[in-house]
Amino acid sequence: MKRLLTLLLAGASLLASAQTTYKGLPVLEAAGKTADYRVDARWRKGTWGFAPEAVPDVLELPVFGRTVQFGFYTGKDSLLFPLSAGTVRRFYVHTTDNKYALTEVRGFDFQPLSVTAAPSRRDTFWYEQGTANPFLEQLRSTYALNDLVRNVGSDSARALRILKWTHDQWSHNGSNEPSKPDALTILREARGGKHFRCVEYGIVAASALNAVGLPARVLALKTKDVETTASGAGHVLLEVYLSDLKKWVLMDGQWDAMPVLNGVPLNAVEFQQAIARNYDALQVRSLSGTDKEAYTSWIFPYLYYFDVKFDNREGTGRKLATQGGKPSLMLVPEGAKEPTVFQKEWPINNVVYTHSAADFYAAPVMK
Repeated sequence: MKRLLTLLLAGASLLASAQTTYKGLPVLEAAGKTADYRVDARWRKGTWGFAPEAVPDVLELPVFGRTVQFGFYTGKDSLLFPLSAGTVRRFYVHTTDNKYALTEVRGFDFQPLSVTAAPSRRDTFWYEQGTANPFLEQLRSTYALNDLVRNVGSDSARALRILKWTHDQWSHNGSNEPSKPDALTILREARGGKHFRCVEYGIVAASALNAVGLPARVLALKTKDVETTASGAGHVLLEVYLSDLKKWVLMDGQWDAMPVLNGVPLNAVEFQQAIARNYDALQVRSLSGTDKEAYTSWIFPYLYYFDVKFDNREGTGRKLATQGGKPSLMLVPEGAKEPTVFQKEWPINNVVYTHSAADFYAAPVMK
């Protein structure tokens, strides 16, 4: 029979009528190698593996300024307690191979980044001028992109159609790379059965948006620990300029997601700040039904460093224009280190740094 252990937030008292303890902490008996856990009504099934070698094994959960109900179920035993920012609760899991895994659950709130509003540079960016580019013409005609957005009213609705189409072209695979990094090659190889990374979703979505007349650029995100972690320090998506709103807007092809606050689509910096400050009002628009909590919890650590190319024109075999010999602009939070290494190994020596959102989000000049 399943046993329920209630851990009270106020104080360390436990209601544990049939519960054993180990080293003064409650013990849950494991039925297998993983546990389920939930935050309020949302369960994560089989996602927590027991690690007795980690002392403690820490599960950190964002609570978005709220007190949530956390539940943990091993298949035999369970516990339930309120979790808020700063809450730390420990317990042991007695594994099926007779080891004790010290497990620690922590609640935390995301913190908003600070960037400057005033411009500090006068960089030139290059974007497609219309849709007559032969590369874009081939992309548009081969994949009937105009049909996707025909009779769709707003720029944001058109962009969402293109994003969903991109999302559906293959299933994500974080290891595969195409033979060449352009949209036509990626799509051709995807039609042949290959699956690609977040990078390729960003490339294809940006090219497809440019092909239907919506200026777009690939956007690279990097975590705060980009220099010291060995893997998982980056994510790639895109931003599109919506002329009817006169603003840049983040879109994620891997997740089929566009963030919106109070009816207004958000750029990457606005999205980061909305997660930290206005989570309840934040929406994630998706024609695939992407879950807001799953997406925001996953992407938030990546929303720290942001970089884009100066030259966002489409085509193959073309040398990119630069500023001061550097092809990219990186937006760095105020007070943060300017990173020079990616994942301990790869030099970051191709960017110009800025703290200014105005520099990063200058409207595209269309001639």
